[in-house]
Amino acid sequence: MDLMSIGLLVLGLVVGTIQAATGVGWGVITVPALFLIPGIKAQEVVAVSMLASLSNTSIASFENIRHGNMNWRYAVLISAGAIVGGFIGAYFLRNLPGIAIRRAVGLVAIVAGVRLLIVR
Repeated sequence: MDLMSIGLLVLGLVVGTIQAATGVGWGVITVPALFLIPGIKAQEVVAVSMLASLSNTSIASFENIRHGNMNWRYAVLISAGAIVGGFIGAYFLRNLPGIAIRRAVGLVAIVAGVRLLIVR
């Protein structure tokens, strides 16, 4: 197995653990990390992150349901909005230039980081 494959497996393990334990991390950590791969397109970064997060969130959601941690009302309402948002976001991803996506990711990461540091 080459070094890139090992790095991607470790990234998935670390971020998957953080995501499952805290609900935070997949996009915030994985997307910027994937942008470090030379030659990868912004659209590929987002697509890879979304598919990989699906497997992680599916398993973690199953475990949370099994342990009685699910608020179904909140989950259904947020999911309904997320389904529509998924179509809208995929449209933007398909139609925006890669540099715009890269900058948007950078801006979101900065805002999220600052917010985590200053909000108590």
